[in-house]
Amino acid sequence: MALLYLSQILVMPPASAAETAGCFRSTCTGKNPVTMGCDADAQVLEQINQGNDIELKLVFSPACGATWTKVSVNPLYKYPVWAALWQMPTLGGFESPRPTPSITSTNASDVSPMGDWKNTSKACWNGLKDAWDPEPLLYEEGGRVVVTPLVNGDCTEWI
Repeated sequence: MALLYLSQILVMPPASAAETAGCFRSTCTGKNPVTMGCDADAQVLEQINQGNDIELKLVFSPACGATWTKVSVNPLYKYPVWAALWQMPTLGGFESPRPTPSITSTNASDVSPMGDWKNTSKACWNGLKDAWDPEPLLYEEGGRVVVTPLVNGDCTEWI
């Protein structure tokens, strides 16, 4: 009897990432990719590094239809780092962030909440504050829109 049960286990295919994912597209928005099982089939769309100190990835899960940011900081790096998934509707609109908490040497890695892959996305890090885009397309200052230079941080390309 035990041999029959074992043979059934051995021939059953493993569950696919789509079967284990806890959400899909807009239902993933704002949720953690690890707890929702979306990291099982994660693919890195783009990665940028700040020397050996900061590694930032824009990540995509086909099973969940979601994107998010993963940031890792060298434990010897002594400054706080914030990262965020920035998204805007593909047909235009305003940027909105899904930030991580502050990353320091005591918690050297984290992920942002997810967003729907149907939106245009980029991953950014900065050393200034939560939900700050170091490379916005436009920035309003004193009632007028100006293009800002890159200051204290970096972003992947919009995808």
